[in-house]
Order: sequence, then structure tokens, then C-alpha cells
Amino acid sequence: MIPISQISPQNKTILIVDDVLDNLRVMVSYLEQLGFDVVTAQDGEEALQRAQFVQPDLILLDVMLPGIDGIETCRRMKAIASIQAIPVIFMTALTETNKKVEGFAAGGADYVTKPFQIDELFARITTQLQLQAMHQQLALQNLALQKEIAERAYLDERMRIASLAYQNSAEGMLVMDAANRTLSINPAFSSITGYALDDLAGIDSQLFQSNCHEPAFYAGLWESLRIDGHWHGEVWDIHKSGERYVKWMIINRLDNEDGSLYGHVAQFSDITKKKASEELILRQANFDELTGLPNRRMFGERLTQEIANHHRVGTSLALLFIDLDRFKEINDTLGHAAGDEMLVETGRRICALTRESDIVARLGGDEFIVLLPQVKELHHVEKIAQALIDSLAAPFLVDDTLTFISASIGISLHAGTVLEGGELLNHADQAMYVAKRLGGNRFSYFTPLLQQAANSRRNLINDLRVALNANQFLVYFQPIVELATGRIRKVEALVRWRHPQRGLLGPAEFISIAEETGLIVEIGNWVFREAVRWAKRWTSLVDDNFQISINISPVQLKTDGDMIEKAWLAYLAEVDFPAASVVLEITEGLLLDDNNKTQEKLRQYRKTGVQMAIDDFGTGYSSLSYLKKFDIDFLKIDKSFIHKLSTEPNDRVLSKAIIMMAHQLGIKVIAEGVETEEQRCFLLAAGCDYVQGYLFSKPLPPEECEQLMIRNSVAPGHAMAI
Repeated sequence: MIPISQISPQNKTILIVDDVLDNLRVMVSYLEQLGFDVVTAQDGEEALQRAQFVQPDLILLDVMLPGIDGIETCRRMKAIASIQAIPVIFMTALTETNKKVEGFAAGGADYVTKPFQIDELFARITTQLQLQAMHQQLALQNLALQKEIAERAYLDERMRIASLAYQNSAEGMLVMDAANRTLSINPAFSSITGYALDDLAGIDSQLFQSNCHEPAFYAGLWESLRIDGHWHGEVWDIHKSGERYVKWMIINRLDNEDGSLYGHVAQFSDITKKKASEELILRQANFDELTGLPNRRMFGERLTQEIANHHRVGTSLALLFIDLDRFKEINDTLGHAAGDEMLVETGRRICALTRESDIVARLGGDEFIVLLPQVKELHHVEKIAQALIDSLAAPFLVDDTLTFISASIGISLHAGTVLEGGELLNHADQAMYVAKRLGGNRFSYFTPLLQQAANSRRNLINDLRVALNANQFLVYFQPIVELATGRIRKVEALVRWRHPQRGLLGPAEFISIAEETGLIVEIGNWVFREAVRWAKRWTSLVDDNFQISINISPVQLKTDGDMIEKAWLAYLAEVDFPAASVVLEITEGLLLDDNNKTQEKLRQYRKTGVQMAIDDFGTGYSSLSYLKKFDIDFLKIDKSFIHKLSTEPNDRVLSKAIIMMAHQLGIKVIAEGVETEEQRCFLLAAGCDYVQGYLFSKPLPPEECEQLMIRNSVAPGHAMAI
């Protein structure tokens, strides 16, 4: 037996793989006495897992194992990068040479034959560990050698790159000794200055003595180099041809290893053209390229200055935000060149009506702004605003064609209140939109009520962002009654918002905001699932043809991808609710949408059996060709027609015409907003299929709607109002 003192088993781990427990116990006991850490495995799969987890120094692997044998286990170990270097000693009772050859081919390092002598086993373990240590030492030496070679190659490459950079740099470079004599220049130096190395080598470079600056300038430069070791700035110099030019220069001090001065290195670039173009750049940054008026940036700076003057001297100022009405039509019909010509003329007309002290700017597009400082009387502002409206309403001559536009003007005042420029501009913008909503070709003042409305809208947006997670939304349902039978055949899902401060809000108060912010997508998904959940429950109360109508926003259909469609159809399959029992209500405008994605999404819904209804029919485009193109199932006559059936003959004629036309196309008709018995009778006589409105029921919470449907299923009738 080899004495224990001749081995160093400390911190060495051996993995023994054997399915015979007695063999494991004997080997574990002996090897642990020698100081080895021992882990075991009883089959190949376990051995692979243990080897990767423990990372042993050596593996004793029985050839005959259940499942994958030892040779295959070894082969798989050698295919795993993290353990392939661990030496494997096979343990076997087999003596066939071909088996041993197969084991060595699989990556085994040695064999020990059962029954084996412990001394022999220990000797083979020690030998493999020593060989492993030698391999590791050689690998480390080789790694160190490779690192040294790589470092030398890296330094050589850096020197080569530095030389290439020096020779090929677009910046001029000059190296000088401590006496300011030229030692080296690069080609760019010659290109910029006109001097070759032969002109300057060994002589004073005259770098700091071109006499283009005052002596104090050069003195300050030398002082910076002495104290800080570097300097940078603009320097005027003289070309070899005698022409003056300006360069941006960086100079650094070069020291010897002992800290004494070796010299200086300077690098510079010719910025003469850049300096010459600064005025152009400044103009482009501050003035509108098309009209030559100050742009938004410059106007913002001037506005800030005028507000500061206002606070200092106590005068008032006014802001006029001008937006051309229907200007997009000019670009669309006459072309952008004509539109640009009109914008230039608009700028001229505005400037012609303002004082020299006033500031006129173009903010972008067809938006102009006029700042009137030192306003003494309000009528002066109104006089200018009306003059601008009259001037811009006069015909424009574009390409020998008379063209007409108008303008909407919003006015905000700064008199005594503490406002910032952005706030004042925002007020004028809001007032302009009021003028535009009133029909344009007019001016409107900003008022505190406008600001209050803007603040309220902003708060509503913030509240809307948390409403869904806070479970503040509800779905109400309004019955849709079959006129011929008086039975409730459908319900329309209508979302409500239970606002914590403002109470129950209808969709008119928040849907448009949800669409603008994109929150309509999440809200719409929730409404769909909630509506379908209740509709499935009610199918048994009405009949198998019961339908739920759900409004879908254009924003939902215009979202990228088809996530919404897939999610909705998957939910219908999940709850086993037929697609034909779902009616999606869309607007007429969606039928005319040129967006191919929108049209394709509508077709995908139709392919699965989902039905379509045109909501508020008669208030939009009413394009009959699109009704068949998209296979529409229902038309909903807008309540504006129904409301005046008893007083407006034209509405009666139109309603009958819609019903007849729809039936000819195989489309059923739903009348909205039915509130009187007279309206119901007229629609029944006209052949209308379904009605909904307060005559039958207002929108109800789901529990109340359910009770109404139960009563209706027992005693059908139209007088069901709650």
C-alpha cells in the first residue's frame, strides 16, 4: 500500500459511479479515509447531472450500468464542455480488449479491472490526478505565453494604428521640442498650412507668433500650458500663400519620464468655412426657411424677454395665435408648392398689419403667431385681429388662380397675472380652437372657463389611467326589442365609469379621451369580456338566437397586429359562446377607411361568424356600396331621425327609405331613441325590425336588465320602461 504521506488528496473530489451499493460503500470509506471528498451516482443519467453540478477532479465509472452503460456515459460527458476535461477511469470485470479500446475511444483515461486491489486503484487515481495537474500547469504556462504574445502584438498594432492615424488624420499635427523647434508634421498639416517639413524642420515653428492676435493672447496660451499642461481654442494664422485662416487647436505638453519638458504636440483643423457659415446656421436655427419669419425657437426667446419687460415696466401684452382654415385642402388640391406660396403671402399680409415693435413668427405648418407688446387698450387688439381676418379672407392669386381661405385666431392676454411664455401660448392655442369650432373666420379670447375645461380634461385623463385597475368601470345594457313580437332579442353593452369624485359618467364624457390616449384598447377588451360573460348567462333566459351588441372604436381596429381579434375570438371559444351571437357596432366612416388593416380586420370578424351593425346610420357618409362589400347585418337609424318623426315629414320619408333600402339588401333595421308610442307605431307600420329607447327601457345594470328580460319572456310587450 502506498503511504498516505505520499499523496495530497486535500480539496480533491472523486465521483464514483457504480450500481452495486457494497462496492460504493467500500470505495467511499477507503477514499474518505485518505482525505478525498467523495460523491456517488448509481446510473449514467445521475452521473451526468452530478458531474456537471459538483465538477469533480476525477470520475471512477463502472462500465456495466443500468440504462446507458459506462462507455456511453463517458462519451456524453466528453461532449459537455464544462466536464469534458475531467479524467475518467473505467471500472470493469470485463477483459475483452475490444471493450477497452471502445472505452478509450469514448474518452476514458484508464481502466481498473474488478476485482481490483485498493493499492492499484489508488495508484491509478494518483497518476491521473498528477497528469491532470501537469496538463493544467502546461495549460497555464501556454496561456501566459499566449497572453505575452498577444500583448506584444497588441502594442505593435497600437503603434501601427497610431502611425496610421497620425499620417491619415484629417487634423493637422505638429510635434515640437522644448525649444519650440519642429520635429514632425503629418500630411494634413501641410495641406492646411501650405508648409512642408523641409520648410520647418529644426527651426522655430512660429506656431504662436503669427501676430494675428494681441501679445496678451499668446501670453495667456503659454501660461495655460505651463500651469495646466494643455490649451485649446480658436487661433488665427497665416497660410504660406499669405491668406489668413482660422483653426481650432488643441495643444498638450509632452514630458520626459523624469517630469522635465520634452516638448509640445499640437493638433488643429481648419474652421474657416465653418466660421463663414455660422451666420447661415444661426439664421436657420432662428428663422423659418420658407417665410423668413422668426421660428418657434426664436419666438420663444423673444416672448420670454417681453414677459420679463412686462413685469418690469407693468405694461400688458397680447398673443394672437393664427391658424388657417381648411389649409389642408389647398395642399391636397393645388399641391404643396401652391400651399407654400400661400404661406409666404400669409406672412407678408400679417407683417403688413403689425407694428415694427410687434413680433410675427411662423410656428410651423399653417400656424402663425403675433406678439403685441405694450398693449394699452383692448380694442387695439381686436382691431388688429379683425384686420388680420379680413386680410386673410381676401383672395390669393396662386398660379393665375384665385384661391380663398380664412383664419381662426385665438387671443390670450398677459396683464397683471404671472404667466410663463408656454402657458400664454397654450391659452392662445385653446382660444384658437374655440374659434375654429365655431366655424372659423373669427377670433376668440381665452377665458378662465377655457382653462378650467382644459384642467378638468387633464385631470380626467390622469384618472382614466387608473380606472381599469381600480375596477371603476361598469357595463350597462339597453334592451333591443323585436317590434313584431315585443320580445327582447338583443341588448347593447354600454360602458359606464363610476368615478370616485364625479359619480357615474356616461361614455360621452370619457370615450373620446380614451381614444385619444389609446386607453380605449384596454377598456374595450374589458367591456367585450364582461358583455359576453353576461350574454352567455342570458341566452337561456331568452333563446338560442339572443345577441349582444358591442361598440368597437376605430382606434381598436387601427392598432397594429391582430392581438385584439385573436384575444376576442379565443375568449368566445373559451366560454363556448357562438360568434354569431356577437354584433359589433361600427361607424359609417370605418367602411370608407382606406386603411387596409382596418378593412381586413372587419373581414376576419365576419369570416368567424361575428355580425356587423352600422351605428348612427344616416349621419355620416351613408355609402350604400360599402354595405354589401362588408356584408353588414344591421343598420341602426340614428335617433336624430326618430326624434322628429312626428314633426318632420322629411325624417319620416328618410326613415321609410332607409328601412326599404336595407330590406332590399337583406339587412335588418334597428331604430334608436324610440321614446313615444307614436314613434313605435310608425316604425312598426314601416316594417322596422327592432327598436331600442326609453319607451322600452333605459340602459340598466346587468342585474336589473336580467329581471326585465325574465318578465319580458313571460309577458312580451313594448311598455317595459323602468
